[in-house]
Amino acid sequence: MTLHLSRDELFALAFDAADRIAAAQHLASCTTCRQQVEELQLLAMDLTIARLSEPRPAALDHYRALFVNVQKQPSRLQRFVKQMHAVLTWDSRHQPVLQGMRSGVNTAYRQLYAADQVEVELMVERTGRLRRVEGDLIADEQVHGHEAALVELLDQQDKVVYWAETDANSLFRLEDIAPGLYRAVITRPRAATIVVEALEIA
Repeated sequence: MTLHLSRDELFALAFDAADRIAAAQHLASCTTCRQQVEELQLLAMDLTIARLSEPRPAALDHYRALFVNVQKQPSRLQRFVKQMHAVLTWDSRHQPVLQGMRSGVNTAYRQLYAADQVEVELMVERTGRLRRVEGDLIADEQVHGHEAALVELLDQQDKVVYWAETDANSLFRLEDIAPGLYRAVITRPRAATIVVEALEIA
């Protein structure tokens, strides 16, 4: 009978590469322990992504500073340049052919919002009563590059309730989002702010 690893040993294996090397022989012969370690490794990766997605205090100060020189009463043209609205162009919930992928329980769906020279692709996934939102800011690299952007979700009182910073690949993740209607604001250092006026997280 093969003895299984303890919980502490499993956590050590998932988070410490050196321990995995030492226990390689046991993991090769024990399917149960190997599966548990793989699941914990996925958890470790999610935790790392969540930590890296959280904006640094210095980054938040940088984004707030972008608005310091905005005029109090800008012209209509200036307002358009400073801010542009993204329009929903695709929603997998409205595609009958994809209903089978959802197994009738609304596990996940995709949305695509388009604005001038940029698209915002979202994957909304159910995690219990809450939701995980993974996003991709798809822009013309020659115009916008890959500079980090600040992604914020505002509630009906226009209060920021969730935020994340895009990584080097223009990807971002928002965790533990309560279902509801939000306004999404994506602030970019040297480009117009992208606004999604009615983002429904179902």
